[in-house]
Amino acid sequence: MKAARLPHWLLPVCLIPLLAGVGYGLLLRPGEILYSPHSDIVAYHLAAKEVLFRSWHAGRGLPFWRADQLAGGPALTNPNSLYTYPLHFLFYVLHPADAMNWTIWLHLVIGAWAFYALGRSLDLGGWPCVLMAVAALFNFKVLMAVYAGWLSVLPSITFFPLLFAVTLRALKSSGPGSALAVAATGALCLHTGQLQLVYYSGWFLVAYLLVTLAGWWRAGRRQEVGRAVGWLVVGGVLAIGMATYLLLPLAAEAPLVSRGQASDAFFHSGHALGARHLLTLLYPEALGSPLDGSYPDVELWEDVAYFGLVPLFLALVGAVLGRRRPPAGFLIAGLLTSLLFALDTPFLRLPYALLPGFRLFRLPGRLLFLAAFFGIALAGIGLEELLARLQKARPRSWRPHLVATAMVLLIAGEGAAYAHRYLAVVDHAEVAPAPDYGRFFAADRTLFRIAPVGRYTVSYGWAAAMKLQLISGYEPFNLRHYQQYFGMMQSGRERREDATVWTDLIRVARWDLLDALNVKYLLAPFPLQLPPDRFEPVGSFRNQPVFVFYQGVERIDVFAYRNTHVLPRVFWAERVVVAPDENHMRSEVLRGDLSGVAVVEGTGPTSGFSQGSTSDHAKVVEAADGYLTVEAESQTSRFLVISEIWHPGWRALLDGRPLPIVRADLALMGAWLPAGRHRLVLEFRPLHWRTALSISVFSACAFLTLLVVHFVRLREPRAGVP
Repeated sequence: MKAARLPHWLLPVCLIPLLAGVGYGLLLRPGEILYSPHSDIVAYHLAAKEVLFRSWHAGRGLPFWRADQLAGGPALTNPNSLYTYPLHFLFYVLHPADAMNWTIWLHLVIGAWAFYALGRSLDLGGWPCVLMAVAALFNFKVLMAVYAGWLSVLPSITFFPLLFAVTLRALKSSGPGSALAVAATGALCLHTGQLQLVYYSGWFLVAYLLVTLAGWWRAGRRQEVGRAVGWLVVGGVLAIGMATYLLLPLAAEAPLVSRGQASDAFFHSGHALGARHLLTLLYPEALGSPLDGSYPDVELWEDVAYFGLVPLFLALVGAVLGRRRPPAGFLIAGLLTSLLFALDTPFLRLPYALLPGFRLFRLPGRLLFLAAFFGIALAGIGLEELLARLQKARPRSWRPHLVATAMVLLIAGEGAAYAHRYLAVVDHAEVAPAPDYGRFFAADRTLFRIAPVGRYTVSYGWAAAMKLQLISGYEPFNLRHYQQYFGMMQSGRERREDATVWTDLIRVARWDLLDALNVKYLLAPFPLQLPPDRFEPVGSFRNQPVFVFYQGVERIDVFAYRNTHVLPRVFWAERVVVAPDENHMRSEVLRGDLSGVAVVEGTGPTSGFSQGSTSDHAKVVEAADGYLTVEAESQTSRFLVISEIWHPGWRALLDGRPLPIVRADLALMGAWLPAGRHRLVLEFRPLHWRTALSISVFSACAFLTLLVVHFVRLREPRAGVP
């Protein structure tokens, strides 16, 4: 009687978490969090997840808007938020600092399993698939993404290999099962937030599909072409449909985002890779390391090409010995193409000019993640070829198993060594401290915003935890009209539009624009000479912690000043100037002091008055992220300026009835209120929210129906089989 064979998936299911525990076990220490001076976790992600955690546990559900930085902006549809991404489920039940490391570790494990699945789709044996999984787990590119705290990029790094796997599988066996796999994987990839790597993967897959299906067509396999295309389309439509509730609002929002004006300089963002960067294919620190400051461009995680010496050697073997194995030719071409277009050469101008959307993603050097992917896939083919030759030389020898084991252990050992060299954890309190000025502001129960001078007076990533609302911030997907307003406030003139990531307050030329932003306090790392009729010093806080991006946690003195001319979150305009469009509105705002004046976008007379009596009042009685309740009373019809950042997603109810909201002062908003006492409720929802959500719900139901039907058919006995 033959002994039962173990399932092929049992080894990677057990081995990968074990090796992840050895290599990345420091991530699982309780009470500690991943930290580096270059970490986006501290600079951004803890704050974004704090907004989610606070809203969810306050009973408000998903936050559609966040108010902690840039005077407010969309939250759910921001690609960095990932509030509905399934593998960020821990952020719903644990505080962000407690959920962070486990979430990263989970992605590392699942990313390795994805490469194992890819190996199976390439029809490789057990050892090559395991080697691919281990090489992916300890891929230096992924390790550097973890070091840099790329919480919003890790999901796409994790799942884009699975997109290749299910597509290859779909070509081999087209049908409902392949469509379901494409739909599930595609929807998951579209939920990963930053879609840059998914976007690049899509173009490679389109090229592969076109070449493969054209070959089938020429070979007379036209029925197979139709079947494959049909089920791939079904899977793709379901994937897009299930993610429509994110994609449709994001697409509708595109004209509002500053990234739409991205220049070539923003596209490169100071990282134009040259041929010398290819040296990092052989040794990751060939040009230096950010750990000791020897890497001149600092951001090694953006530029390094290394994915392991053993996988690189095996990739070369696979390219030579396995070049006739399908789809080795595609993998070789993919590796060379991704390396070529990652470099700043004339070839990069082709996709920049021809491919839709290519220029919207910055730092094309991130194609090196695709290069590592193709290299690891070729390494699996290389090991398969080596083992086949060893097995042929000695059919019953243990040598192939010893060679494979040695290579897997070499990869794991090198990866674990680099992991312990680059990754560090610290106590939660070090990355989420409680500065003295935080307690000072907590004692002020009014609704206000804060203007920090410079980038590092208040760490942008700490504002949400301290329940502060800043007018500056760190956000790659910021609103264009707010950037225009902010630039006018600083310089007093219109600046050239370009995409930006950091929005820092350096100076103020237009105090009226600062007042209208509800800025009650100004903070600085040194004493300021401010207009005495506008500001009064209210305190100095010595030796305060601050996170200086790329330097780490430091100590500074913080000086606080109260703005005596601050305008409340809602206030009546004394005079209204109507501008027919954005350009005219911008001109009116640039014209001069807006104290008491509201420049309103719309049609009608060029100017008018909104006069009232001394008894008129308006105040905010309830406020949360994306939500305001206002009580207002006036003797006549008046225009109420609302110091929230304008977005067409804002909706208003006046005494329970819809009220039109108009854009005011370029970046703010307001509404005409009739005479009398009223209750105004403002709430933000993503654009086309109900329509998009309905499409996603319908698509999810269609997916589940197809899944049930497919499962039932698989369970049905075949004809003639007892």
